[in-house]
Amino acid sequence: SLSACGKPTFGQMATLPQGSHGFAAMGALFFFMFLMLISGTMNTLLMKFMVMQKVPTGVNDPAVGFDHPYFQTLLMMIGEFLCLIAYYATTKHEDILKAQNVPNGVFLVACSFDWTATTLVNMAYIFIAASVVQMTRGAIVIFTCLFSVAFLGRRQHGFHIAGVALVAIGITLVSLSTFINPAADATTTGPSTTMASKLFGISLCIFAQVFQASMLVYEEKIMSQYTIPPLRVVGMEGLFGISVGLILLLGLNMCDVESTPAAIYQLENSGPLFLAVVGSICSIAIFNYAGVTVTQQASAVARSTIDVTRTILIWAVELAVGWNTFNALQLLGFLVVASGTMIYNRMLVIPALEPPSEAKALAISLRERSTGPPSA
Repeated sequence: SLSACGKPTFGQMATLPQGSHGFAAMGALFFFMFLMLISGTMNTLLMKFMVMQKVPTGVNDPAVGFDHPYFQTLLMMIGEFLCLIAYYATTKHEDILKAQNVPNGVFLVACSFDWTATTLVNMAYIFIAASVVQMTRGAIVIFTCLFSVAFLGRRQHGFHIAGVALVAIGITLVSLSTFINPAADATTTGPSTTMASKLFGISLCIFAQVFQASMLVYEEKIMSQYTIPPLRVVGMEGLFGISVGLILLLGLNMCDVESTPAAIYQLENSGPLFLAVVGSICSIAIFNYAGVTVTQQASAVARSTIDVTRTILIWAVELAVGWNTFNALQLLGFLVVASGTMIYNRMLVIPALEPPSEAKALAISLRERSTGPPSA
């Protein structure tokens, strides 16, 4: 997942070179941001498209939905593994040797968090719309804030608390919107017409963010002790993810929890489903590869901007293809979540919420802008 691709300090922006090279670098950065936006949007929509397909699971079997969340997570790990191939193909040999002294257990722990979070989100696609999944994933801000205090000892300022509060309110509004939107039932493959199943889907997605936030904090606390290229982090987590996934699927198949042969049969007998799987693997690889460039050259602010825009795009596509209908409460919830995210990441700066020293500097800056610098 992209969360493995290096995480600059919130609000920190790298300085791009000036002149003609600066324009070229800026152009390349915007290209990768666009690539990240499109591939991330495609990945979410393709995951939803998969679970909407109804295909027989065997000869003379009835057509059923593609309900294989663990298998879908394995597909995502394959996409992440492609980043490891890209890393070795684009990195100098001496630089590769420098990054070899990292214990493999470090990647295994991060991979376990990622695997759990991704699988829970894949389960949620069965019950709720893709746009709702994307919006409720904003809960990661809440858990990251809590874990940063508990495990990193990081102090949270007023803008952090205000941002988290708004995200919580926004997610509540988005959750409520699913109970008054009958159109969402048409895009599901399970018993999602009930209020309980929709609530279950939302809970799965929010609970997934506990593990996603745990991975973020773990990577910052443990993995930051090593010098690891972000692309290698993603690729190694994908490699371990494939290994964990194969072992896990073996046990799940033996316990009749999930049927991988049935999933493969469905793929073999449905062209659209097969293309969606290939597309999802490619999109997650491109998403992570582009994300590495964005996080290295820009900041968490750029990441947050892309996430907000991605949510709008996902919702717009859902409305255009008839997977969802316009819901004013969902729109309000999204706006509140987006506002909270922007305040938390200091894209939207409110002087009253800033730390005292920074608030004073900001006030002076704003006053100089309006009246001009003081005369000598």
